[in-house]
Amino acid sequence: MSAFALGVTALAAAVLVDTAPAYAATEQLRLDFDATPTGQIEPGPWTSGCFADVATPGDSGCIAVGAPGSISRASRPSGTGTSPAIAFPASGSAVIQVPDAANLNPGTQDFTISTLVKVTAGQVTSGANLMQKGVFADPAQWKLQLDSGKPGCRIAGTGADGAASLLLTADASIADQGWKFVQCKRRGDVLSLIVGTETVKTATGATMAITSTAKVNIGAKGAGLTNNDQFRGEMDNAVFSIG
Repeated sequence: MSAFALGVTALAAAVLVDTAPAYAATEQLRLDFDATPTGQIEPGPWTSGCFADVATPGDSGCIAVGAPGSISRASRPSGTGTSPAIAFPASGSAVIQVPDAANLNPGTQDFTISTLVKVTAGQVTSGANLMQKGVFADPAQWKLQLDSGKPGCRIAGTGADGAASLLLTADASIADQGWKFVQCKRRGDVLSLIVGTETVKTATGATMAITSTAKVNIGAKGAGLTNNDQFRGEMDNAVFSIG
C-alpha cells in the first residue's frame, strides 16, 4: 500500500475515535466547512461570512478578522478524494465565532471537543487556540489548543470545593505530521486527550460544572486582539458533543 493510502487509512481510523455505543454523545456543534461562507465566493480569502452548523440547523459560525487576517479554502485527503477544509492566516488574526447557547454549555455532563488539524513547523507558535468557550481568566472554560505544536486541553468550572480547573498537554508536537485528529473528552471524573488514535494523557479531577456566557471561538481567542493565540494552520470538522 502506498504511503498516501496508508495516510488516508490512518486518518479515516482517527475520525472514528470515541464512537463506541457506551458513549452515545450528541453533537451540539459541527462546522464541517464544506460550504462556502454566506455571501462569499471560492476559494477566498474571506474576511466575513458564516459557516453553517450542520449539527444544529439555523446556527452558524461567523468569520471575524483583524487586518490583514483572513480565512481561505484548503483541502485534506478523504477516502479516494479530498474534503474541503479551511486555512487560517499567516499574519493578522481570524476567528470563527459561534454565539453562546445553552446546548454549548456541558454543565456537569460528559462532553467531547474534537477537530482535524494540519500545521507545519513554520506555523507553530507558543500559543494557538483551536476551539474554546471562555478564556483563562473566566470562571468557566472548555478549550482545545495547540501550544508550541503540542495538543492540549483545559477545562475550568465549579467543583464541590469551589473553583476548579484541569490542564492536559501532549509531550510531542504534531508539526509536519500532516493531518491529525485531536480530541478532548470528559467522562465522569476523567479528562482524556487523544491525538490520532492514541490517548496520550489522562487525569482525574474533571468533575466540575462548566457553564459560560462566552461565544465559542474557533482558531483564536478573538479577532484583533494583541495576544489572541492565533492558530495559523489548517482545520476541518470542528465538533462539540454532549453525552
